[in-house]
Amino acid sequence: MASYEWIKVSWNKNYAPHHLPCCPHMENPNMLLILGVPGYASDDFFKKALSTHGEIVDIKSQLKPSLTPKFHIPNSSKFFRDSSKSQSFRCVFVQFLDNEGLSSFMKAAQLSVHLYISDYSKPLVGLRKWASLHQSLYHNESELRKECEQYMSEYDEREKLKLQREKEMSETPDEEGWITVTKSTKFGASVESAQEKKKEYDRKMEKRKKETLHLYSFQDREKRKESLSLLKQKFQEDKEKIAKMKCARKFKPY
Repeated sequence: MASYEWIKVSWNKNYAPHHLPCCPHMENPNMLLILGVPGYASDDFFKKALSTHGEIVDIKSQLKPSLTPKFHIPNSSKFFRDSSKSQSFRCVFVQFLDNEGLSSFMKAAQLSVHLYISDYSKPLVGLRKWASLHQSLYHNESELRKECEQYMSEYDEREKLKLQREKEMSETPDEEGWITVTKSTKFGASVESAQEKKKEYDRKMEKRKKETLHLYSFQDREKRKESLSLLKQKFQEDKEKIAKMKCARKFKPY
């Protein structure tokens, strides 16, 4: 772990700190990766604490590190917990505006950085925190019902569009004549209907080939005349050949 530096994070000077490893991100030269971040250290705390080294564009958190931070849609619900705001240990991605901010922080980390959460935020602790959590268990039923109905209406709309797209895929063969079997049509489609669709598709393709063979109708007439003349010529050649064979034939009784 030679490329890692260590920073200390604690509630205040009276508490033992957590030692967190941090390093520049491998794929992004302006991004800082901090591992083992405890639940009481919020993203807003890191944004305020690290902004002294440079302008911070964005901060993302996830449970496990990765090459690129996962895109997360923020949860605006008042009743359902956001999965990204986990109280367990996690990793934090801090995106600086330029490499100067990241370099400044890494130089400071080499000289031992100790960050105190109480200097940047005043979250609820102790009895007040537990009282707040207890009060959050009791919700307004009308607001909760309204939010659930809104969510279900949006979900039904998404499912309707999804089924419509799957239906279009199941009814339209591809260039080779294959029909995509989706979840909604896997058990509902019959063999007869699939065969009928295949035959219809073959008829359309055959018709399309005939239509695209010649651009103008006079080309079709010329083609038919040419084929008819070739047949007549072949008939005359065969007729002459038979006449020659008759003339060359001699009667030999013995």
